[in-house]
Amino acid sequence: MTRAIRLSVGLGLVLATSSFQAGTAHADGSGDQTTTSEKAGTDESLQNGGDARPWAAGVKESEQKAALQLFHDGNVQLNDALFAKAAEAYKQALTHWDHPAIHYNLALALMNLDQPIEAAANFQTAVKFGEAPLQSKDKFDHAKDYILLLDKQIGEVEVTCQKAGTKVSIDGKEVFTAPGTYKGKVRAGKHTIVGTLEGHPTRVDAPYISSGAPFRIELKLYTTAELTRYRRKWEATWMPYAVMGAGVLVGAGGGLVELLASNDYKSYDDKVKACNAMTTGNTGCAQSTELKNLQNSGDTKKGVGYVMYGVGAAAVITGAILWAINRPEGYEVRPEDLNAGVVSFTPVVSPSFAGAALTGRF
Repeated sequence: MTRAIRLSVGLGLVLATSSFQAGTAHADGSGDQTTTSEKAGTDESLQNGGDARPWAAGVKESEQKAALQLFHDGNVQLNDALFAKAAEAYKQALTHWDHPAIHYNLALALMNLDQPIEAAANFQTAVKFGEAPLQSKDKFDHAKDYILLLDKQIGEVEVTCQKAGTKVSIDGKEVFTAPGTYKGKVRAGKHTIVGTLEGHPTRVDAPYISSGAPFRIELKLYTTAELTRYRRKWEATWMPYAVMGAGVLVGAGGGLVELLASNDYKSYDDKVKACNAMTTGNTGCAQSTELKNLQNSGDTKKGVGYVMYGVGAAAVITGAILWAINRPEGYEVRPEDLNAGVVSFTPVVSPSFAGAALTGRF
């Protein structure tokens, strides 16, 4: 957007034509730089008005002269597009005299240096006492237009952390040590908010902060133990124990079958002894069908018992393996996952809209 504004500057009411370019913000937070081609009048003065004027009260004449000289130097550099040097001259001038007109021209330089937050703050100071110190209604109106334009590029952030000792930084710059709250302005776009504390995993959030409603966040730091959760391969934790229990029962069954086999062998031996006792000579006892059946029954039961021992042992081993596989394994969750489902409401009021902004994780 380009807008031409005609304004009067200086005691001589030198007329100048100015324009400014408004950039477009993009989804990733980047945007074209908002600049201005507004020039400073070569003979601009700093309106005094005596001690009755709040911007001049208590300022010595020597300080006013020093400020005016630096103000003129800054104007020359501003008109030559030496914006960094102009900004430095204006800042030095403000150390001598905190004058709204100096803030206005400093804001022009800062706009061209792509520093919208600082520029907006200086425009706010420039209009603090109305149009009188600026000596131009057009200039006063122009400053308000700039403020509206720059506000679209600026977001507000409020970070709270109650974990004592946590160092909180935004975009690599430390802003406070917890417990406490930081409130400030940032350029609209994506920012990195980090909380660090020894013995705690670093908390990192990278929100997109837009202009309008303030962005609020509470950094909660947790120890590794607090962030650790446990899971198993399957929820049926009873299964390994059931398999091992079944193996023990099968093994016990094998023992019972082998005991029955021992009984058959004992009956076989007893019958052979009794038969031998009734025979004469060394002919021995003939193998009868009954004896063969007892021997075969013992052999079969003994074989079944061994098989059951093997099956039971295999089941116990399998159950132990299943137990080992299904042991709880730890994993770490993200701090933000612990806040899932938290919803916050932020009132939003503008000339054309009133409502609330809903934020949170679902």
